[in-house]
Amino acid sequence: MSSPDSSRRTARPSTLGPSTLGSSTHPAPVRRAWGSRLLGIAGAGLLALSTAGCFQPMYAQKPDEQGPSMQQQLSDIEIVFSAGRIGNEVRNDLIFALTGGAGNPSGTPYRLEMRATDNTTAAIVDSVSGLPEVELVSVQALWRLVDNTDPKKPVTLTSNMAFGKASVDSGYQRFARERAIRDAQNRASQVVADTIKMQLASYFATKRANGGKEPGSQAAGAPASGTPAAGGQTLGTGAPVGGAPKS
Repeated sequence: MSSPDSSRRTARPSTLGPSTLGSSTHPAPVRRAWGSRLLGIAGAGLLALSTAGCFQPMYAQKPDEQGPSMQQQLSDIEIVFSAGRIGNEVRNDLIFALTGGAGNPSGTPYRLEMRATDNTTAAIVDSVSGLPEVELVSVQALWRLVDNTDPKKPVTLTSNMAFGKASVDSGYQRFARERAIRDAQNRASQVVADTIKMQLASYFATKRANGGKEPGSQAAGAPASGTPAAGGQTLGTGAPVGGAPKS
């Protein structure tokens, strides 16, 4: 004869139903989430592999490619003297950037002429004293690349403009401010030199992709008339450059 407690235990319904077992041992939502993540990772990997061959470094050269390398072409550019302290600063930085410190070459197939100007403007002005607290120094260079194969008939291959900016915290001491502006001009000139190097590399890369032909967007074959002067108004095709440098 069984006791009342044992009958109650046998009558108690089981809490382990089919739905409970399925949710504890077979977490379907978790499996679906992990499956979606793995599918996304696999898709991203396949996309990266499919587009890996579409990119090529600008300075790279294919093993079967003929002709000089990109670095060799950049080092074969003679930088013509540019008047003014800013022009000379940009020129020195550009020579180092193109040749790696080997110095300015001579008798090369390419010649680069440029004219640089600078400008200093007040960015933040003290409302009480009226003196600038922060000033912005801008350096602009207009340059052109000339085919120097025949010095008697130079031909402009390409031309462009490069900009560089640097900020300076102005002080109330006159000589400290002048020194700070000079340092900012040097920093901006370095930016201009790096920009010109990238523009030249882009030109040579486009020319190489065209099979050695001049890029169609460039004014190839235009006569190189005139040279940049200290207070000159034209460079290359005769486009206006601007007035005298500002400081």
